[in-house]
Amino acid sequence: MSYYALKTKPSAQIIRTEFTRSHVGSSHILSLCYAPNGTLWAGTGKGLLYFNGERFVKISGIINEVNAVYAAPQGKIFAASLSTVYTVENAAITAQCEIKEKAIGILADDAENIWLATKSYLYKYNGSAFVLHTRIEFADSRAFAACGNGDVYIGNPQALMMLHGKRPRWSNMMRGMTNVPESPVTALKTDELGFVWVGCEDGLHIYDGKSEWKGPECFDFFPKLKINVIDLSCDGTVYLGTDIGLYTVNGEKTRFYGSKRYLPEGTVKCLAVKPDGSEFWVGTEGGLSRIEKKPMLLSEKEKYYQQFMEYFKRENYLTKRENTVNRDITTGNVSITDNDGLWTAVYVAAECFRYAVTGEEDARENAKKSMKAMMKLMTMTGVKGFPARAYRRPGEDAYGDGNIEWHPSSDEKGELEWKGETSSDELVGHYLASGLYFDFCADEEDKKALAGCIGDVTDHILDNGYVLCDADGLPTTWAHFGPDELNLDDKWCWEKGINSLEIMSFLLSAYHITGNKKYLDKKNELAVKYHYAMNILTHKIDDAHSCHIDDRLGYYALLPFLRYETDPAVKRFVLLATRRHFEYERIEHCPIYSFITAMATQGHTDLSEAVEMLEEYPLDLFSYETKNSVRPDVVWEERTAEFGEKPHAKYALPACERVADALCYNPFQLDGCKKDNIISPASWLFAYWFAKYYGMIEE
Repeated sequence: MSYYALKTKPSAQIIRTEFTRSHVGSSHILSLCYAPNGTLWAGTGKGLLYFNGERFVKISGIINEVNAVYAAPQGKIFAASLSTVYTVENAAITAQCEIKEKAIGILADDAENIWLATKSYLYKYNGSAFVLHTRIEFADSRAFAACGNGDVYIGNPQALMMLHGKRPRWSNMMRGMTNVPESPVTALKTDELGFVWVGCEDGLHIYDGKSEWKGPECFDFFPKLKINVIDLSCDGTVYLGTDIGLYTVNGEKTRFYGSKRYLPEGTVKCLAVKPDGSEFWVGTEGGLSRIEKKPMLLSEKEKYYQQFMEYFKRENYLTKRENTVNRDITTGNVSITDNDGLWTAVYVAAECFRYAVTGEEDARENAKKSMKAMMKLMTMTGVKGFPARAYRRPGEDAYGDGNIEWHPSSDEKGELEWKGETSSDELVGHYLASGLYFDFCADEEDKKALAGCIGDVTDHILDNGYVLCDADGLPTTWAHFGPDELNLDDKWCWEKGINSLEIMSFLLSAYHITGNKKYLDKKNELAVKYHYAMNILTHKIDDAHSCHIDDRLGYYALLPFLRYETDPAVKRFVLLATRRHFEYERIEHCPIYSFITAMATQGHTDLSEAVEMLEEYPLDLFSYETKNSVRPDVVWEERTAEFGEKPHAKYALPACERVADALCYNPFQLDGCKKDNIISPASWLFAYWFAKYYGMIEE
């Protein structure tokens, strides 16, 4: 078959490094600048430092807060600390002079005149010291900028002021008399064209220096909130520091770097952007963040993730890692979850597709080990065909706590407990992984073992009237697939479509793996006699994107169906069900959903958005505290209350901005923190290798 392919290129991957009091001696970062040689200088609450590439080095002799720092082209560093301005050369103080007040900034105009402003005074550097140039008429200056040869702008609550002319004078552009914004000025920056970027309490305005203004009402992509600091880079990006974090805006997209996730604290006090835009530093009252943008191909990103995968494995089950110390992946432990089988299945699927694409033996070996672990879950309970959710050993979390769903047992390593009450989630994972492993990695011995396991599980479901029965002989809560419940009992209205899809997918997979035609016959009976083929058309119910469990289960169940169904009449319904589900899910831009749909339809199905999500998925998958609900640019979805859920975003957040989680989790969640956890990138690897196998990505 022929599939559409997207040719990819290196994309910028975000690398965040945080510097706090222990690194710089103070939590308060007040000023930042780059020197011409590329060295970063930082003014803190307790002095001046520079970054030598590995650590910060303090300049001896400056012990108070440094409110402003500027690096002159000839190599001098000017640092304003309280009422003193220090000149630093070769990391040593060479001169100092006094000023009347604390500085609000030091900068140069286009003619390389160096200016220093305080709330009430404007100073100019004469080659050896800063001398008083003029008094500022309104004595509450908040921001200043300069351009041309001696044109200085000052922003204060009363007006936007400009010093200009042969004999310099202040022009006071006051509200009501000019087009100056009604909102007080809080930040200023001039550009190469002489235009002025004006940050106000209501957002960003752009001024041509005469009478033309463009305000927040003109641009949906600029944040509409108080701007503390503005910077511009040569690649066209606008940097806006606010009280809730940093926004970057360019011709393609707006991105948000929030508190904790990227910054030590939300209120941005200062910025320094490397001229080529490859990195930037953000100063806050809680410390300093260095944000590097490293170009990386998707194949390089895949290798980056692969080197950490062993840290997510526990006896070859793959989940998340928790209880880490100082976000060190080598610390902590791999969690035991209710869905060990499902999460491990995603990893098996990824490694199966990797082996199919590359033939790399380690991929096959990884898949084999984790598939054997899943088969152990299918065979360890003592109830033929009834899989365990997970098992735990003495010394592991909550072992022996008396929970009735955990059952004592043992294996070759000793005693253990296995968990019952197994759900349809687990079954979806077992059939997904078993089919892909059977197709791509299994030798004859593996195929025989898989056929035995899957045959037993499928027989268990059929023998118990299309339910999964626990060790106590009672049906489990969610694994119900029979016609009487799904078609005739309103209590199962939410599960009618999705469970119809799942059981037909299970039966088709069982037939594919075992060759036993009775499973195919049962699938066809459900499809026609009990109209499950029609049921699956609406397997996705509109719930205002409140519940994402059935979204991923639906797609994981669709994949075997799409791969193995040969009856054109039934497949017609499967394809229509896939289209309906995707049209609902496409707002999420989830690569797994997009790629599976593209495989089914051989269509475009938003491949560019899916690849962009792969690119933007973070390298750093630690669960930082994330708070997006404070953002004014978030549009809220209120319908969630109809489904008993809290409001969330109406549109999916980019992967790099949301709470860290697997690709097919809730992309609308605004806030969250799973302390000391790190998420496995298995879902990313599954999406990537799936797309590579079907030729949807070219590099």
